[in-house]
Amino acid sequence: ASNFLTSLGYPIPYTFEPDNARQTGLTGGQGSFLVGLIGISNTVARLLLGIASQKLHRLYLYNTCLVICGLAMALTNFFQPISAAMFSYDCTQFLTNPTSSPAFNSTAEMLSAVDVNNSTGLLSLPWACDPYVGQLMYAIMYGVTSAAYVLLTTLVLADLLGADKFTNSFGLLLLFQGVATFIGPPVVGFMFDAFGSYNEGFLLMGIMIALSGLMLYPIPCIKNMLTKGRIPVSARDTERESDRDSEREIEGEVEGEHSDEERLNV
Repeated sequence: ASNFLTSLGYPIPYTFEPDNARQTGLTGGQGSFLVGLIGISNTVARLLLGIASQKLHRLYLYNTCLVICGLAMALTNFFQPISAAMFSYDCTQFLTNPTSSPAFNSTAEMLSAVDVNNSTGLLSLPWACDPYVGQLMYAIMYGVTSAAYVLLTTLVLADLLGADKFTNSFGLLLLFQGVATFIGPPVVGFMFDAFGSYNEGFLLMGIMIALSGLMLYPIPCIKNMLTKGRIPVSARDTERESDRDSEREIEGEVEGEHSDEERLNV
């Protein structure tokens, strides 16, 4: 179930990020660069996470990365307004229409205003008001954290189920991954047609990814509760064999005593 939810949202940035960038007022080239940046940061993060997985708890590392990845996707188009609010920037002064909606809904107007003002040398766009900076934050954060999904899935699966059940479980997992990958992008496309924005689609898929990480945190506790107070099957078999050996030794000693008594009587 967790992997199914993750697979719903994983292909969304690679499919819709260029178009989403244009919706926020960026150029097609900038949108394409964001997709490349996700791939580059993902590649580097796989090496770092591979080293970290040797020293940290793999399941908790996997879960934490998925939660952060989901939050990053849900806040895709909100990094810029959040940054402006945190650093007390008033980005409404860069809008061509002061009575329009908030900054994150008017980035196209903001960029057009900056282009005009730059030609006259009056204003320049602060980094916290630049939607491209917000998209860069999202691309790097998503690329780094989504690397755990690709790198650690098989390792976590082997840790939880063991080598004996890994083959069948991995095949079933790939089946759910494929089905979810076909479902996710059409859902976001339908939501864009309905709302005219990618905010809702990215928000929904981000929640799915974050939920896929959160639902795995209780697994170690549940596993301990199930095994607590129970003797494993292998231990039970070993205990039974030892009991049988001790019974045989006792029977052998009794038979030996009887044979000694019979010899003395003779």
